Amino acid sequence: MRYIDIDNVVAGVPKETLDLLRRADNSIRSLPDEKKIIRAKNGNSKWSKIKVNLEAASNRKCWYTESKNPGCLNEVEHFRPKGKVVDEKGVLIHWYWFLAFNPLNYRLSCTIPNGSNVNILYKGKTGGKGDKFPLLANSNHANDIAGLSNEQPVILDPCNRADTLLLAFSPDGRPVVSPLFAGDATASLRVERSNLLLNLDYPTFNVDRERIYNRVVELIARGDKYNIENSNALTDVVSDLRSIMSADAEYSKAAECYIRCFRDRSWIEDIFTGI
Repeated sequence: MRYIDIDNVVAGVPKETLDLLRRADNSIRSLPDEKKIIRAKNGNSKWSKIKVNLEAASNRKCWYTESKNPGCLNEVEHFRPKGKVVDEKGVLIHWYWFLAFNPLNYRLSCTIPNGSNVNILYKGKTGGKGDKFPLLANSNHANDIAGLSNEQPVILDPCNRADTLLLAFSPDGRPVVSPLFAGDATASLRVERSNLLLNLDYPTFNVDRERIYNRVVELIARGDKYNIENSNALTDVVSDLRSIMSADAEYSKAAECYIRCFRDRSWIEDIFTGI
């Protein structure tokens, strides 16, 4: 999960698109609850116009998984769900209707993190975000924008730099809590639950990240050899390593995590100088 500066993204959205969303946001506020639900449910024609800007911010990669799916359409996903969610007794759990047309609440997602999909790694449990938005204990769901700063979400947010630092990846591609936060129970809980809530730990993503790990190991082995024999060839290896962890590369944060495991080599440490 790579950090995305959502303020910077929104700043680049054409004025006419922001004006369209602003008008929709203003109009929904005075509606009765029943019409708020309908208006938010049917707003895709308005927020879909911002998708090109969300895609440009990540080179079309899903903001949650960093996967790139040429054969699939990305979705403009609401980080705080726009739908009204109640418990089995009809008691309101959360309802972020006031963020339905707020572009700061939008994230770019591929289908697997956003929809409901069975994850075989979790004994058939269904993963995917949908309308779920759990908070940590002793945190209450906001009912207006002013209350958002008091929330403590469980789900990791790619637009929160601190959240993106909590993730690391094992050699088999599975997301784990970063060693820097290994003793932090809250960090571990958030990563563990986000693995299913966002399907970060979905088998197809794991396979792709494991492939990245194997590529890194191969390049490290070549670099160790060329570090002794051929400085020009080592330059090529370093270039390849920089490339797979560049911001535009697929699963680039996983690649960076894997490469950092080999920082005992001075030529690897040099790659991170200035990062």
